[in-house]
Amino acid sequence: MKLIPIISIIIFTLSSFSYAADNENAATPDQPEATTSQPSPPETPRTEPNLDSNRIQELIKNTPQETELLQLDTGKENEKLIGFYRSEGSGTSQGGIIIFPDQSTHIAWPEDISVLSNGLADFGWYTLAIYLPQPPVQPIPERTLPTLSSFTPAAAATEDTDAPNDTPPAAPDETPTSTDIKENTATDTPEEPYEEAVFRLGKTAISYMTTRDDLDRFIVIGIGTGASWAAQYVKKYQEEQDLRLLMINAKQPNGSLALTEILPEIKDTIIDLHQSSPISSATNSISNATANRLRLARHKKMDNFHQGRLPATTDNWKRNNSWLLKHVRGVINTYIVKAERIERELKLNNKAPTKENAPGQ
Repeated sequence: MKLIPIISIIIFTLSSFSYAADNENAATPDQPEATTSQPSPPETPRTEPNLDSNRIQELIKNTPQETELLQLDTGKENEKLIGFYRSEGSGTSQGGIIIFPDQSTHIAWPEDISVLSNGLADFGWYTLAIYLPQPPVQPIPERTLPTLSSFTPAAAATEDTDAPNDTPPAAPDETPTSTDIKENTATDTPEEPYEEAVFRLGKTAISYMTTRDDLDRFIVIGIGTGASWAAQYVKKYQEEQDLRLLMINAKQPNGSLALTEILPEIKDTIIDLHQSSPISSATNSISNATANRLRLARHKKMDNFHQGRLPATTDNWKRNNSWLLKHVRGVINTYIVKAERIERELKLNNKAPTKENAPGQ
């Protein structure tokens, strides 16, 4: 028996079955394929992290010992003042201190805020370090130059206009212009200025300490960008509250008035402490700003202005904190506690006060 004819017959039969199956599939109208896959769930919208909420939750969880965590209503719906409050620990009340932190830190920051809040409380001061919310994100500047898509290449003007053009016309540029953005946001509710929120928090803090501890003398300490907001607060409420200003390494935040415009309007004591060094451009800019403030104070004959340099830092952060506390206590005792006591004694004895040193000394 020959195997070759039998193999040929088998191959021919299989080919016939395959051809018939292909024709049957081609003749059958399209039908949806059966599938067992489930519909994909809707995409979860992206949400930005709430930096204020996260920081506040961490502060609530990690409240330092012997410190009272305050959550006070400010009078605005869904807004609370979050602060660390410490009573004085010497038996002799000197007054109250409100601390405005830098916007890049918070009220439990160990490098300066905690050491001042805790240390000054041990020497007769009621201290309240308040949390400042993050400022709103600055809007994107309006475009003043045309986009690249609006430029027409110079070579296009020299092309033969009679030649057929098979290229479809380009789609119009759908990039929203600044006019479109303004039209879309014109009906939005205008946001509250950031300084109004800061003023409301500061006023709530002063009112709480006045009512609770019967305090009448306050020092508003501002650190970094908080110094600018502290200065604005003192300027606004100096007529109705007994306030003094102490700035530490003052920096200019975005969207805020310059300190050179604010300080001449403050009538009571201003202490300007800074720590500058010729190492980086950032510290150089701070050094220039402090020099400009001192020059302005001398020009305006601001006898209430006192500027001083903080000691140089070392690698030992505990030692740096100790120096900061001693230096701040020293200037407070010199320019506020002792100076005001001498002034009261002179008034009681009907004597004219002695002439003060030049600003900055």
